[in-house]
Amino acid sequence: MKSALAARSSAVDSDTTSARANPGRRLKVMFIPLSYVLAHTVRPIEIAKVLRARGHEVFFVGVDASTPRSKMSLVRQADFRHVVAPEPNHPYVWDRFIKHGWFKTSIDLTFVSRWAPLHEIIESHVEIIRREKPDIVVGDSSVSASTSAYITGIPVACVQGAYFLDHINSNPYYRMHLRSWDRWNLEPMRRRVYKRHGVKPVNAMRLLCSIPILSPDLPTLYDPSPRCPHYHTVGPILFDHPAPPPEWMDELDDGTPNIYVSMGSTGIFDTFLNRTYEALGKLPYRFLVTTGGQVSKDTMQQAPANFRFAEFAHGGDILRHCAAMVYHGGNGTMYQGLAAGVPMVAVPAHLEQELVVRHAVRHGFCLAAPKPRKISGYALAQALKRVVEEPSFRECAQRFGQQVRETNGAERSADAIEQVAWLGASAEAYFKSARP
Repeated sequence: MKSALAARSSAVDSDTTSARANPGRRLKVMFIPLSYVLAHTVRPIEIAKVLRARGHEVFFVGVDASTPRSKMSLVRQADFRHVVAPEPNHPYVWDRFIKHGWFKTSIDLTFVSRWAPLHEIIESHVEIIRREKPDIVVGDSSVSASTSAYITGIPVACVQGAYFLDHINSNPYYRMHLRSWDRWNLEPMRRRVYKRHGVKPVNAMRLLCSIPILSPDLPTLYDPSPRCPHYHTVGPILFDHPAPPPEWMDELDDGTPNIYVSMGSTGIFDTFLNRTYEALGKLPYRFLVTTGGQVSKDTMQQAPANFRFAEFAHGGDILRHCAAMVYHGGNGTMYQGLAAGVPMVAVPAHLEQELVVRHAVRHGFCLAAPKPRKISGYALAQALKRVVEEPSFRECAQRFGQQVRETNGAERSADAIEQVAWLGASAEAYFKSARP
């Protein structure tokens, strides 16, 4: 990782980096997660644990831990310092999506001030950077990390799944649409901040693609991103919720095939369960559901006798007893299943999840089911029978599982962050070195 990073960073302006470069020194690292989404919070936490163990100072920036649906309480549980700052209101967008669907929600997204006052978010992060003086900013799906680092002239890195960059770079129509949406909705707010701080405006998409990107993926699942010259595949970053074992754990070795069901923190769970209960209740399987707080009490009370529920649980422990997994297409959940060598059926709710599922299906360890609003219990039951009964799915999952278990994404991410910070190249230096 270190030699590869040094080679890829050779094009960065040496005059810009020489004053700050100081290999081996103790670092101060600032993480900016999208704290309303579990995966985008726990990956930075796992990386931060490694950096802390190496003697570096680490702190997190995000909404107050008491904010409903934020996962910043996990940061506190891991004993990291937390500086309060605004974030995009992800629950507003998600709730609109669940209630109205994607088309109407996409219209709502144009009213950015309702859910993402970007200028306020960036200003807050700039103020924190100047007060705390970190050596590097690390974002995970953050809309502001690269911009705030660019304004303040410090190094930055971003944790970003390969599926998203692959889609942007391989789909000209989507890339054009995303750039247009950014130009009309977010760019005016960034320009206000640039003007206030006397900084030359830059194209946000180009800036994001120019900085070091840490992909928490297996290199055998995704191709490198040619538009991102400082792209590093670090490997999956696994996390298990620090929850006590569910009371039903002792049942799992009685000979009944177990199916793990998880929708992470972004699933349309009630709809999915209500549409599939009847068919799944007739199968000779036991369904182990971790709800993430997304399933109503009424829905759980209506469950067939072969369902078990827990709000949170140690997914890795459960999966060791499972014949298959049903999941929402989340990247982290997919790797959790692969680590256990478990085949899976995906029920993606939106584009990001669909992108992950396409790769999972292409590599042979997963079947895709219809979206939660359209799925039938019969279709899901048939897909489950296939992945449980046809050996090829499990064999494929086990092959990739060996790779997942041998790859420590958190360690490799920490290596990369150290090298970027010690090199000392600012976000602006990376931007200037990248191709237009």
